[in-house]
Amino acid sequence: MLLRCAIEATTTLAVRPTGISRYARCLVEALDALEPAGDDFALTLLYRSSRFGRRGRLPAGRRIRHQMWRSRLWPPRKPFDVVHATDLRLPPWSGPAMLATIYDLYAALGINFADPAARAREVETLRHLARRCDALIFISDSTRRDFLKTFPYPEERAHAIHLGVGGAFRPQDAAAVAAVRERYRIAGPYLFFVGLHYENKNLSRLLEAFARSGLDADFTLVLAGPAPDAAAHRVLLERIGALGIGPRVNLIGYVAEADVPALYAGAAAFMFPSLYEGFGLPILEAMACGTPVLTSTTSSCPEVAAGHAVLVDPQSVDEIAAGIGKAVALDAARRDAARRYALTKTWQRTAAETLQVYRLAAGRRR
Repeated sequence: MLLRCAIEATTTLAVRPTGISRYARCLVEALDALEPAGDDFALTLLYRSSRFGRRGRLPAGRRIRHQMWRSRLWPPRKPFDVVHATDLRLPPWSGPAMLATIYDLYAALGINFADPAARAREVETLRHLARRCDALIFISDSTRRDFLKTFPYPEERAHAIHLGVGGAFRPQDAAAVAAVRERYRIAGPYLFFVGLHYENKNLSRLLEAFARSGLDADFTLVLAGPAPDAAAHRVLLERIGALGIGPRVNLIGYVAEADVPALYAGAAAFMFPSLYEGFGLPILEAMACGTPVLTSTTSSCPEVAAGHAVLVDPQSVDEIAAGIGKAVALDAARRDAARRYALTKTWQRTAAETLQVYRLAAGRRR
């Protein structure tokens, strides 16, 4: 029997892709590439009417069709067995099994939300999904556990499915690394960090740890990500100056997706000392590029690293400082083991496990 799946994919139309839009696109493309297994399935990508002008950006494929939707308008033809919300926006329809992917519990835990009203809205959205969804997908077991502690939801309908690593994340040739070094004006050995303006990324402690690390003076810390607002940017520059590391910190701003693998590959180590992560895909991406990783003992980070990274207490500047030296000194055997592990985390595997959840949820409705 044909399984008719709809995925709310408006997020894939973002001009500057976010982590969620990358998830939705990679999932859709991997689902479309799956070989038929007994009963086949069809994919309809839903997009909101407000994004009609960008519809050409939607993924295309052999199983895929596109359909615009408005708030309460039920699609007039070909109803679905499953509807999957990839960015917490679930169409308000009845009939099909409803699913959503939950990425983190930032709002419920009070992380990365300066505006109390925005935080309250997000918490209410999570509560709404817990009430409406026949199944929920979590990108880590850590996030699944946090959700089940916070919201009432049947455990047997809560599924942890890890994210995949895209094919671009592999060791890079010398020419590719040299090109990004020139493009972003990076000289000498460097540590790499992404996520400049997020509280959970723990940048303040990382800066202090870098100042204490004892690395050779030619090491720089390369910070990637869109600049925060002007006031926050001034505070960041003042903090860097007060630590006496101004000449050794390189703020490179927004980085094009195509440049990220070579930036990972060229780094002496990747810094990810987060206070909290729903998953932490950069851990796997850096490993897949052959780069040592420093990350945290908290939330999903140990689960994702699976013993292949240097783990530190993110609250301890001294531990981060010592961990930097350990990450830079990681031997070739451990780097290779980490790379081989990261390459087992494919989007094809994510898609196959997600399709199984679709089948289970649809089966409960039949």
